[in-house]
Amino acid sequence: MIELLSLSLTPLLALLLVLFVTVTFKRRQKNLAPGPFPFPILGNLVQMAWINPIEPQIAFAKLGEKYGNIMSIQLGSVYSVVLNSFEVMEEYLTKPEFSDRYFNSWMSERTFGKRLGVIVSEYPSPWQQLRRFSHRTLKEFGFGKRNKMHPIIQAELEEVVRDLKERIEESDGVLTVDGYFTISALNLVWSILAGKRYEHCDPKLLRLNKVVKEFFSSSNTSTNILFAYPEWRNWFPDWTGMTLLRNCYRETNSFFQEIIEERKDLGVYKTMPENLIDEFLHEIESSGSNDDIIFTEQQLVGIMSDFFLAGSETSSNTLAYCILYLMVNPQAQEKLQREIDAVLPHGFFPSAEHEPLLHYARATLAETHRMGSVFPLMGPRTNTEDTFCGKFFIPKGTYIIANIHKINYDETYWKDPKSFRPERFIDENGHFKTDPRLKPFGFGKRACLGESMASMSLLHSLVVLMQNFTFRPVPNEPLPSVEPVNGITNGPQVYRALVECRG
Repeated sequence: MIELLSLSLTPLLALLLVLFVTVTFKRRQKNLAPGPFPFPILGNLVQMAWINPIEPQIAFAKLGEKYGNIMSIQLGSVYSVVLNSFEVMEEYLTKPEFSDRYFNSWMSERTFGKRLGVIVSEYPSPWQQLRRFSHRTLKEFGFGKRNKMHPIIQAELEEVVRDLKERIEESDGVLTVDGYFTISALNLVWSILAGKRYEHCDPKLLRLNKVVKEFFSSSNTSTNILFAYPEWRNWFPDWTGMTLLRNCYRETNSFFQEIIEERKDLGVYKTMPENLIDEFLHEIESSGSNDDIIFTEQQLVGIMSDFFLAGSETSSNTLAYCILYLMVNPQAQEKLQREIDAVLPHGFFPSAEHEPLLHYARATLAETHRMGSVFPLMGPRTNTEDTFCGKFFIPKGTYIIANIHKINYDETYWKDPKSFRPERFIDENGHFKTDPRLKPFGFGKRACLGESMASMSLLHSLVVLMQNFTFRPVPNEPLPSVEPVNGITNGPQVYRALVECRG
């Protein structure tokens, strides 16, 4: 029996050895970036798990101390290059050849097995056409225009304040923050995307929000087993979590298709489009029936999915993190409230005239972006051709990982990166100052399309919340942890706050 087992294992061991030698040889032959020695089959997942099994950005930063700011990493079957410094990201991620999105068969399941939507579409085309269409159309319907955006934001915040007052009255002032701001963040996007907003208690929206939360928490773009071994999704769908993800995709895409059908039945897209969906439907009719057309209903579902996924979690997590940091740093919260009280009369909502006067509020959000690192690893990039990064060869199609967390916590630059200090974004005159190293919305052409709206809505949301409420730790409970829940996006752990109404 032992001899038989030995004979059966010998070919497998030989195969593993061949793979191991082949990967090593290729690295040396092509002058690839240095990195830890990859194990057969597993690659460098073992070393990463040894350093930090939950937060890959921490493992990448630690390995970068030894192997440099341009580093090779083998994630299972996926060869990758990690960028660990601002200088390298700024130089290379702004170049056209580094502007495509890495895309594999696992990621394609969300978009019908195709590269659809703005987030994962191929560079330069159709990405350029889709982004240009989305930007032009959203701008036409109010995206980025303060005179149109302010009433929408104000209407949403009025409901947030009203809802929060009711909640704390029912719970003796204690609020459990567990995706609490997601519906509000989503409505701000949805009101422009689809021309409608939902009541916060709408059961369809609450269910969809739950599905999206499950999607974001179920995976990440580095150590996820499906990312490392995309072919396993069909071999072990339950074990890899693919069954859960497919259910999420099915439900979200069905929801978007229902809205498309509603707009088609209404018919106004033919003569007087009211929103982005109507404009896209008009483009579909204008494009004809060529096989290579970009404007299709599946493409529209992909774009709606992009906005839904990006618009709900990122803003919600940023705002939840901001409240948490202010709660555990009460001196910063008091300073922020003094500024707001000096700039805004009580009961008034902020306007375009107030925004440039809210220096500490903008600094507080900047510091939240830095410390919270909602996207600790930038959206997956790849290179469109064989090229070089520094002196190292990058084969076409390499998965390129930008470790945003590393530049946000660089001790040589920020000095005390684990301290929450909005003052680092305030100049000697007490005015808000930007910092080129803070890149919460990404680098280059693939930077987030919704940056202007997200920045505006976050500022107004923070100001209105601080104007109306004070957030304190719950007495006789330990301070909430600021350690993240890791997924595709980072967010704070569920925490409880004692909320007091102001004035």
